[in-house]
Amino acid sequence: MANNYAFHLTHTPSILIHLVDAIRPDRYDDALEPERFTLRESIAHLADWEVIWLDRIALAVEYPGSQVEGEDETKRSIDHHYSTKDIHHELEVFDNRRRDTVAFLLGLAEDDWDKSIVHSQNGEMTVTELVRYIIGHDLYHINQVSCYLK
Repeated sequence: MANNYAFHLTHTPSILIHLVDAIRPDRYDDALEPERFTLRESIAHLADWEVIWLDRIALAVEYPGSQVEGEDETKRSIDHHYSTKDIHHELEVFDNRRRDTVAFLLGLAEDDWDKSIVHSQNGEMTVTELVRYIIGHDLYHINQVSCYLK
């Protein structure tokens, strides 16, 4: 199981690097839709959230049943100044942090994948469900970033 998920998670940073390299820098701050992150903010968001994902997975493994609070993504983007981040630096940060996540997952025992946290908004989430959520989150942002190629 771990190798399957690691395979999917490993590729997101390089996919995003290739996509961003194909986008003109003057588009980084374009809002394609109201209420959605710009390209710059989206990449900063991914880099910022990777630590949160890994912390939640580690918490589930080390302290099963722990409670975690949901995050206000908009507030966090403002508090962490996503709109001012260097997009290429954030891609590097994301890539490094994702490697940490994948390394952690590859070190898990088979029964660790069934351990869980209790999320304030989503309820009980096993490590498997958290990783599937991350994969879906990655795909959402890959799709969003690809819209800048139009």
